[in-house]
Amino acid sequence: MLHYLKHHEIDYAEWDWCLEASPNAIIYGFTWYLDIVAPGWQAIVKKEGEKYLAIMPIPVFQKFGVNIVRQPIFAQQLGVFHAQPLTPAEWQEFGCLLYQNFKVISSYEFNTGNIELVQDGLPNFETASFSTYHLDLKRGYPAIVSGYRKDRRWRINQAKRVGLTARPSTNIDLIIHIFDQHIAQKIYGVIGEAYEYKMLRQLYAAASKRGLVSMHEAVNARQEVVAMIMLFHYNQKLIYIFNSSTPEGKKTNAISFLVDHILQTYADQDLVYDFEAPEVGPISDFYRSFGSEPAYFLSVKANNLPAPLKWIQKLRAKAYQLLRAKPETGN
Repeated sequence: MLHYLKHHEIDYAEWDWCLEASPNAIIYGFTWYLDIVAPGWQAIVKKEGEKYLAIMPIPVFQKFGVNIVRQPIFAQQLGVFHAQPLTPAEWQEFGCLLYQNFKVISSYEFNTGNIELVQDGLPNFETASFSTYHLDLKRGYPAIVSGYRKDRRWRINQAKRVGLTARPSTNIDLIIHIFDQHIAQKIYGVIGEAYEYKMLRQLYAAASKRGLVSMHEAVNARQEVVAMIMLFHYNQKLIYIFNSSTPEGKKTNAISFLVDHILQTYADQDLVYDFEAPEVGPISDFYRSFGSEPAYFLSVKANNLPAPLKWIQKLRAKAYQLLRAKPETGN
């Protein structure tokens, strides 16, 4: 039987047991991870007695006095994790409980293991099929390289010609510093130390404690770091969670060089490299150029507020956007 649970009703030990017993488990589903990216998260759980057999984390945020379900940063996919197969009726019931218990679902992404929902969808919701990109590493490095697009191989070779080398790193402050100095200003809405950077540091510390994270850096001939990549490791998957690059790193194709280095390092292992691709054309094209294949997952949203409240919500959102834009127009 499925149950909707408030945060204080969730049994953390049962939750993490169920996640680890699920073939489609993702690091984003652990209680410690959810506590960082979505404090106060709620859940829908299939239980037998006190035993959790399927779990669905619900990230809940307050906005304009309304509880809103919204996909958190640093967690591309959530959805249902199940220790045993679910019936078609149970899949639909998860969606029904989500719809019934929340007035506003701004965005909620299921996971690539929830293929039943990609095929059948969910009633009541506005739905879309999104994708990430996966690359199978057990084929071995020569087979992986043969799948690179011609221009990607050229860029990687160019990086090698200018003398870039790769090495492991544990410097979380440096990857954030490079991002803040050279990339953050190009992305609308980045808050910085008070939000994204603080969260990334917490995730790195928690994952490092559990042996579930690594970082890699590219250095030039002067031994200066020009690019960095951070990966999560869990359930035979490497997740490309974060990167940063200096202008020199961009010019010398350091990120392409680092991705190739990582693929070579982990080749011949029973692993999948997950590029965690956003729905942005140029970025998706970059990931496809390594020979990766799309892996699809369902995204849903809904707004069940009464019409007058929807109108007020839109006005408040518009006012908020205008206020956010003021500092930029003054520069």
